[in-house]
Amino acid sequence: MTSVAADPTFPEYLACKPSDFGLSGRHIVVTGAGRGLGQGMALSAALAGARVTLIARSSDQLEETADLARRAGSPECYAHPADLSDLESIPALVDAISERGPIDGVVHAAGVQRRKDAVDVTPEDWRFVQTMNAEAPFFLSTAIAKRQQAESRPGSHVFIGSLNSTIALPRIAPYVASKTAMVGIARILSTEWSRFGIRSNVIGPGYFHTQLTEDLFSQPGQRERIMGRIPMDRLGTPADLGGMAVFLLSDASRYVTGQLLNVDGGWLAA
Repeated sequence: MTSVAADPTFPEYLACKPSDFGLSGRHIVVTGAGRGLGQGMALSAALAGARVTLIARSSDQLEETADLARRAGSPECYAHPADLSDLESIPALVDAISERGPIDGVVHAAGVQRRKDAVDVTPEDWRFVQTMNAEAPFFLSTAIAKRQQAESRPGSHVFIGSLNSTIALPRIAPYVASKTAMVGIARILSTEWSRFGIRSNVIGPGYFHTQLTEDLFSQPGQRERIMGRIPMDRLGTPADLGGMAVFLLSDASRYVTGQLLNVDGGWLAA
């Protein structure tokens, strides 16, 4: 059988090619890459062929992720410790990362949580969550996009939302606000940047057992309540999210922008 690549007369607009799903030659930045879902998405991007720059505060956690990537056969995984809550330092951070090569995509997996009733939320709680979950992704993406636009380089910006990007669960008001903001940010960036070939989308994870949700699952009855709502009858794993991240970073999703794509085992549908 003749392959599409071997037949120059094949009308390429008719079919997506297997190579469209790969990230070979791409430089991808992943925040929150030291653990949990960020670590999983960073490793998924690396295994799809990307050079990956890992960002988190803990250098030890980042080195662990880089080591896992090397063990899986992907040596181009670079640890870059940084505190994204320092918004003023983000342009210099992007300059430093770009020394490894132009940035093709970013996954904003870093995030924080504070659980308490809305009436007990303090201004410090609110600022802490908004800074890390909404402001840092916005300013990191805009700093990257400035370079992409100047270089006439297309790109993909992947924001991480939540079930709370669609609904509101109790006792996490700052978090709900920040994850709803992700959808608005992706939409406005898609309207401004699409003409440059730069896309922005949001992944909405359902219930995944990570360090961020450990306190939730430790509460009596909570795990049973949550599991009873998931049609697939299991919690998500980092690998479940990695496929969506690679898809959105790749050319296979080249006509997808400004969207929220939920990965929740059917939770919202139920």
